[in-house]
Amino acid sequence: MTPIADRSAPLSPAEQEQALRSGRFDPPRRRWPGVLAAAALGAGLAALAISSWYDHRSLGTRLDAGVAAAQTGVQDQVAALRSAADDAAKGTAQAGGRVAEALSDAGITAAVKTALAADPSLSAIKIDVSTHEGVVRLDGPAPDQKARDRAQVLAAAPQGVLAVENRLVVSGEAR
Repeated sequence: MTPIADRSAPLSPAEQEQALRSGRFDPPRRRWPGVLAAAALGAGLAALAISSWYDHRSLGTRLDAGVAAAQTGVQDQVAALRSAADDAAKGTAQAGGRVAEALSDAGITAAVKTALAADPSLSAIKIDVSTHEGVVRLDGPAPDQKARDRAQVLAAAPQGVLAVENRLVVSGEAR
């Protein structure tokens, strides 16, 4: 067996096998993990010493203050999220109310048009019916004053009607 004299030269596979079998093979040691761990530990201790220099509270007191600050921050965020959720719920409810109102207005308009179409003296095709927020508006011609008044009564009959704007013009009248 040949002793290994030069550690800097790479060993041939046969020499490596012989060195492993002889038990004398010393792999090169890596020093950087130990140096890195020592540097990290030293930096941590230095940071702790410096923070103690500026803040005379004990470590436990500082940890408690940090936990309390984090808890306050979390509670503030939860309150902000609740407020945002409440605002979103209110907005959704308002939008739902507007949709229901629009559907209600459309239903009122349909009911008024149906009632006008059932009346033989009124021409539902010539009378324009529109509804906005429960107020029905009638525009167009009416054959006589009696038919105009009847149209007003028919327009006021459906549920949800708050008022009727009767703008029907009697034939021969200029409005």
